[in-house]
Amino acid sequence: MLHYDATNARIREIALKPDPACALCGEAPTITRPLASRHSDTCATGLKEITIAAAQELLCKGFDGILLDVRERDEHAWAHIEGCRLAPLSEFTNHLGDLPRDRPYLVYCKMGQRSAHAASMMMEAGIPDVTNLQGGIVSWLEQDGPVVQG
Repeated sequence: MLHYDATNARIREIALKPDPACALCGEAPTITRPLASRHSDTCATGLKEITIAAAQELLCKGFDGILLDVRERDEHAWAHIEGCRLAPLSEFTNHLGDLPRDRPYLVYCKMGQRSAHAASMMMEAGIPDVTNLQGGIVSWLEQDGPVVQG
């Protein structure tokens, strides 16, 4: 590991012992290939995306699905779209088993990248109807969408 001390402008190398439980280089690695970029993941999986205006219209008409916020708890507490369900991306694999497979999903995050990643994970887990909110809550707020603020 390379350690840079910006205060004193010094660099030093630190030798680390391998961790046998490491998912990348341990005795039983689970990471066997690099992840593709988020953009190519979205294109390759055929992930549907929706604009803010279309999402607002969909929600006003009575969306019969689950609005899923994949931001972290502190981000959700600051502001979120009313009626959403929180499933932070950092613990998303724990939530995947609890998500109904027979409902449509509208997934959002701050700007759309994390929700696209979560949506791809949902599709890989067998959830067929998943749509990503383009631009996330940042774009939602720019379009004066209604939110609940902490």
